[in-house]
Amino acid sequence: MYHAVVYGITALLFFIIFLPGLEVKYAAAFIFSHGLIDMLKYFCRHWVKNDKMVFCVDQCLHFLTIAVIVYYMKNLDRDSLVRIELQAFLDAFGISLGMSAAWTAKLLLLHKPVNILIAYILEGYKPPKEESTDKKAGRYMGTLERMLIAVCIYLNQYSSIGLVLTAKSIARYDRITKEPDFAEYYLLGTLLSTISAVCISVIV
Repeated sequence: MYHAVVYGITALLFFIIFLPGLEVKYAAAFIFSHGLIDMLKYFCRHWVKNDKMVFCVDQCLHFLTIAVIVYYMKNLDRDSLVRIELQAFLDAFGISLGMSAAWTAKLLLLHKPVNILIAYILEGYKPPKEESTDKKAGRYMGTLERMLIAVCIYLNQYSSIGLVLTAKSIARYDRITKEPDFAEYYLLGTLLSTISAVCISVIV
């Protein structure tokens, strides 16, 4: 409930500041559906002990809800939703509203959702000696890695992706060469991170 309230207030402020033309029913549907799905997830964790499955179903429900809301909003004038000042700011830099929305969604997806998904997948492959002290640093490194890959793909600089992965490997070179278990864990994580960055860059 606490998370649902905080998320609802944050979303409402976002709509008021950036999308004042959005009808109340769409904003309410977005906020209440998120809270309802999260409460269902909370209860499902007591019934279903597989956290990975609960996470995947939870994300699918969120995406489905957003898709349904967007479907019903398809006939709305997109430009009338956005605050005039924001539109003027984007126009000053020659940035379209569609591009700014796409990149916002892309960067958000490349951060927390992918971090959680990869952590769930790698959970059973973590080496026994792997410490959790650098967990946050590793996740931020993965986020930056995926963002750089997305930028490289957008600029059609595909060869630069190799430089990003090489720079990451250099930082872990000592452990990779001395610990085979960690090398496999690292390679699997890097491949998952790269695949997710490529997929999101192509889809979004």
